[in-house]
Amino acid sequence: MAEEQTIKCLVEKAFKGNLDKYTTEIVNASANIGEHYHSSIHTVKIKEKEEGNIKFHLFVKMASPGGCINSMPLREMYERETHFYVNILPKLIDFQQDKNCTNFHPFAKIYAASFDEGILMDDMKVKNFKLVDHRAKLDFPHALLIMKEIGKFHALSFAIRDQKPEFFKYLENSCPEVLFGSQSMKHILVKATENIGKVILDTYDPCVNRREMEFLRNFLENLPRIVNSMLSLDKVGKYAVLNHGDLGIRNIMFKYDDAEKPHIPTELCLLDWQIARLGSPALDILFFIFICTEKELRDHYYTRLVEEYYQSLSSFLRQLGSDPQALFPYEILLQHLAQLSEFGLFNAIWILALVMRENDDVPDISNVESEDTFIQMISVVPKRGYMERIHDVISDLMKYDYVF
Repeated sequence: MAEEQTIKCLVEKAFKGNLDKYTTEIVNASANIGEHYHSSIHTVKIKEKEEGNIKFHLFVKMASPGGCINSMPLREMYERETHFYVNILPKLIDFQQDKNCTNFHPFAKIYAASFDEGILMDDMKVKNFKLVDHRAKLDFPHALLIMKEIGKFHALSFAIRDQKPEFFKYLENSCPEVLFGSQSMKHILVKATENIGKVILDTYDPCVNRREMEFLRNFLENLPRIVNSMLSLDKVGKYAVLNHGDLGIRNIMFKYDDAEKPHIPTELCLLDWQIARLGSPALDILFFIFICTEKELRDHYYTRLVEEYYQSLSSFLRQLGSDPQALFPYEILLQHLAQLSEFGLFNAIWILALVMRENDDVPDISNVESEDTFIQMISVVPKRGYMERIHDVISDLMKYDYVF
């Protein structure tokens, strides 16, 4: 009841109390314990009292109370998402409109947002956007659309740095690292990755997989240094952009508007901006490719996906009035992918271990009481498919000559 009352207050605030002619229907949409990790999800329907017509289909995301708050920088994460929607997104839209580029808007409309009350936005499912099964194989059309749209998103940062340096400075100052800015979370994730890494090592045959074992051992031995340095803006310099930071399939919705090709996505909507921060464009690319795609897709399309990303970034950057070759040469992108590839492996090890678990085995991290318990929860290796996926990630990083 407390959550419902909070949501009603949030709705009242969003519509400035002009709801006398409407009723508010609130439904808890969190299907399974732990499914949304540290969030509580609700749908809201605002209906006309007399006619019963639904005026608004809305969606509310709230922080779940629990011990996890003490380990995770939860307030900072929700404040970052609120900051993105309230202070950054409107300016990104205004900047595009000033340039007569209004065709890029992969965002939900936000009505109100705060840490204490939640984030109230359009229910994108009613607008025919769908989530896909994050455990199913992602095909090339979905991966291609994601890479193209992320290219456009990064292009906005480059154009703003070039044309509105004062706003870009605001982005730099207001979007420091959130997740790894917490020493507690850094310790938890490093320790969990080390634990899982030792299990991975034990699955290799020393006679057959000597190179893979050396590669992984070198990574694990240097993990604290890697985590401390991989998000440093010093090595990125003038190529830093606003990153989404969490480009998992759970955070992307797709729309399918081509009746002749009903399985090919035509639009997407990016959700969950809780760890948006400045960093190399390569960080978003590495996160997406090595967590969301499988080896078969990478074998056929890895190079093309990177090229399509850059072509999309370049084309949109020109539309916005800036020169992609001057601001972010393709050669620099390739350098960043190689230099920051350790970020891809780090995230793949612990995030795949979390998202590949069966529904009945997803941990409820909203009620973690201690760091040790948290580490144990994250260190569990999924029962099916994980080892093949992570072996493939390591194999591909070696194939691309991404030596740490």
